[in-house]
Amino acid sequence: MAVGIRQHRQSHRFHSMKLLGKEGGARSGDVYINVTALVDMMTVLVIFLVMNFNASGEMLFVSKDMKTPTAENGVEITRVPIISLNRVGDLYFEGSILVSSLGNNADDVDWRIPELEDELNENREKFEAIGGNRAAAMNPGEDPTSTVNVQVDNEVEFSILKRVLHTCELAGYGRIRLTVGDGRKGDMTEEEIHNAVAN
Repeated sequence: MAVGIRQHRQSHRFHSMKLLGKEGGARSGDVYINVTALVDMMTVLVIFLVMNFNASGEMLFVSKDMKTPTAENGVEITRVPIISLNRVGDLYFEGSILVSSLGNNADDVDWRIPELEDELNENREKFEAIGGNRAAAMNPGEDPTSTVNVQVDNEVEFSILKRVLHTCELAGYGRIRLTVGDGRKGDMTEEEIHNAVAN
């Protein structure tokens, strides 16, 4: 009996599985992925980033319990050292507390606040070490070696604020800008609106 050699070594079922390009039908090597969910996620991410984008950086360290005065006219602040004074008299420099309850020392004959003066002098030395004499080429209102933003709560006594301003002047920061809230936004409470309508 003669032995017959088969042309194809695989079974007929293998050829009908669409793995080969001939009679079984061609199977494409392309892989299709549903990208709808990916596009949706990327859209949400881009919208979130655009909404939270701030090109000018952090200008002020505003705590939730600080109520600053408001003004309808003014200019945008620039990034210079920030000194904050809250209603209980805590003094902050760049968001870090320097002196607790500054109001308790209101009877001091010396108006100078040594901790604040040291921080201001150290800030100037850091800027000069990093930036060289870039301050000479800057707009005087943007010079971080002579300009400071002071943020004060409404309820702080002027005698305490006066000590802060005096210390800034002693440290060589003669350009003092008091930061205020935007009075054009209409941050009135319901009670204030009711009283304004009643009058």
